[in-house]
Amino acid sequence: MPTSNQTRASLRDDADRRDRRRSRRRSIIWIVVSVVIALLAAALVIGGIAVSKALTVRDSLTPAVPVASGLPSKVVSGDAAGAAADAATLKQLSEKAVAQTSGADWRIAEWIPFLGPNLSAIRTAAESIDEVADFAVDSLPNLDLAAFRPVDGAVDLSAVHRLEEVVSGGAATFSAINDRIDATDRSALIPQVDTALGTLDDAVSGVDETLGTLAPILDVLPAALGEGGTRTYLLMFQGNSELRASGGNPAALALVTATDGRIELTTQATSVQFANARAESISPLDPETENIYSDIIGRWIPNLTATPDFPTSVDIIRAWWADEGLPPFDDVISTDPVALSYLLNATGPIPLATGETLTSENAVPLLLNEVYYNYGEHTPGVRADGSAQDMFFAAAAAQIFSTLTKGVSNPMAFLDGLRQASDEGRMKIWSSNEQIESMLSGTKLAGTLPASNDPQTIAGVYFNDTTGAKTDYYADASVVSSSDQCTATGAPTFQQTITFANNITPEQAAGLPYFITGPFYTPGDIATDVVVYTPAGATIEAWSVDGAPATLVSQGTHLGRSVIRLSVYTPPQTAATINVTMKGAEGTVGADYGAYDVWTTPMVRETPVTIDTPGCG
Repeated sequence: MPTSNQTRASLRDDADRRDRRRSRRRSIIWIVVSVVIALLAAALVIGGIAVSKALTVRDSLTPAVPVASGLPSKVVSGDAAGAAADAATLKQLSEKAVAQTSGADWRIAEWIPFLGPNLSAIRTAAESIDEVADFAVDSLPNLDLAAFRPVDGAVDLSAVHRLEEVVSGGAATFSAINDRIDATDRSALIPQVDTALGTLDDAVSGVDETLGTLAPILDVLPAALGEGGTRTYLLMFQGNSELRASGGNPAALALVTATDGRIELTTQATSVQFANARAESISPLDPETENIYSDIIGRWIPNLTATPDFPTSVDIIRAWWADEGLPPFDDVISTDPVALSYLLNATGPIPLATGETLTSENAVPLLLNEVYYNYGEHTPGVRADGSAQDMFFAAAAAQIFSTLTKGVSNPMAFLDGLRQASDEGRMKIWSSNEQIESMLSGTKLAGTLPASNDPQTIAGVYFNDTTGAKTDYYADASVVSSSDQCTATGAPTFQQTITFANNITPEQAAGLPYFITGPFYTPGDIATDVVVYTPAGATIEAWSVDGAPATLVSQGTHLGRSVIRLSVYTPPQTAATINVTMKGAEGTVGADYGAYDVWTTPMVRETPVTIDTPGCG
């Protein structure tokens, strides 16, 4: 057995070993603490340097944003010198910003918690603006929007090709910048940095969308303008004073040719010159179309736009055109006097050979109402020959066309007018060029309801005049619609309240000429078919007119949707209210439906559409 002395010695040795271990641990801890302190000190130093640089970057980027934002307007207005100067200024500012964010100290600081993500976002912004500046400096000398302007009836196709190269390059640049900004995690950013990056994101996204839309248009524009061969267009002018689902009575028609950029008006026609009142449709109708609208859509040329499906209208007008022995066409463009009034903001007033001057303010009342007082017999209730009105419309159309093909002085206002007209459904395009048709697909310009509810869920409300008159000049409508697609656990429901109002006064009605009142109703009364389309795949559950059940003129399916057609009658100063309940397809849920909207007939005045989708944000 060990002696007591040996035991005490062993205990002392154990204690010494424990002390040495504790000492080593304390040393290691102090070393770690010292390293951490050193690293923190270094981080603070590097972070301080980075913060100082960030302030310099801010000083460079703050004035860069308004310079970059102002470039598009200078380009569009034709201020090439001003745009080039701004591009050079933008490059100077962006170079300073990038220089501050490209060093090793900045990159190291991006690893510092909290501070790092903000510095990374600032570097992304600096590099993005620098790429914008590079594009502006390299491209602006070749960016000439005058390529869009016809000169003496012709467009320079070589200039269009140059413009397409610039825009395509810009589209790729801005798409890449947009992707980089979108990939930034903004959850850790301080409000100032997040707001600044959001402003840049909005600006870049807007340009990205514009160039992405414009690039394919410019790609096909030379072919559309007859490069290497003649391309023929039928222009259709829909008169909203006699409503049709697509817009109005297609009373005025014209044929336009484009050959190597030169645009010419070759043929004009009116609906009265065709052999109307046929015993059967001039062209075969698909059973669904005929069920909803009857064969009258193909027996009278004014009814060919009674369907909201523009390709169907094109098939019918092609048959009428051939029946009259007129030259064939490749494409169809439809518009109305309201859209024309928007374009007159760009052309300025147009003097007409008949003595009037057409302006953005008077185009709608003159072309849709006053012409019936000014030309031909205007005694109330007396039928008169409409040839004088036809001559007026033909002369006005020729003069407007001549003005547009000579070029417009304000291209921004012209593009703005086209945008507003297309947004309101006042312009429609059908093309035999598959590339153009593909670009139009899903937009209002295509003149047909989308085939699915992705990415948008679209219902339709359309009006067809059955008065046989031009009294819809005095009519207005509104649509209030709601959907529970963001709160429903199963198939969503859609509610519509449609109001159609006849605003003419009895005094106005008493003085209406025959060409406005028509022969079938008391002057001032309006008879209207209201046609309601559900979202794709949905069904109609219930409907009423002014709170009471209503007999349908027809119902069925069309364009992959349930449809009802009902008739309302509105004397002067009255309105009809139609309520419709719709339900999504069986087995679907709210997540299957994109953002909800209602498309409707473009009338003389804007039709307000109010959408309520609780829970959709």
